[in-house]
Amino acid sequence: MEIKQIKAKDTQDIRHRVLRPEQPESNAIYPNDDLEGTFHLGAFEKDILVGVASFYPEKSAIIMAPAQYRIRGVAAERGMRLKGVGSALLATGETEIWKRGAEIIWCNARIVAVGFYEKHGYRRVGKSFVIPGIGEHYLMTKVNPLES
Repeated sequence: MEIKQIKAKDTQDIRHRVLRPEQPESNAIYPNDDLEGTFHLGAFEKDILVGVASFYPEKSAIIMAPAQYRIRGVAAERGMRLKGVGSALLATGETEIWKRGAEIIWCNARIVAVGFYEKHGYRRVGKSFVIPGIGEHYLMTKVNPLES
């Protein structure tokens, strides 16, 4: 598997099919996809895009750290789940984020993804909440290991 930087538009098909299949395709275009400092990664297996993840220099209203990054749209093709795609995307993204000087990474993790993030050192913050049309989530964070 190879992890490479991709364009925002290259994330949208997998985002739509995996994360928001019941919603209009336009819902796979996220705010800040083209914000300066944002980057998108793709996981390729034999030159075929099999997973995506996006990373934004975006602040959470709840987290006080000045240098933050947000993870969104981590998704792998159905046949590629549990094969390390998400872990590889996350590890590559984290390495880049820490190089950029972030103090903390955060995400709104779907209930089904909480265990995945916990396995990678993320911690739940507060109580679960519902994002309408998507479902129950937890705010999760990971502190830069070089800062702690």
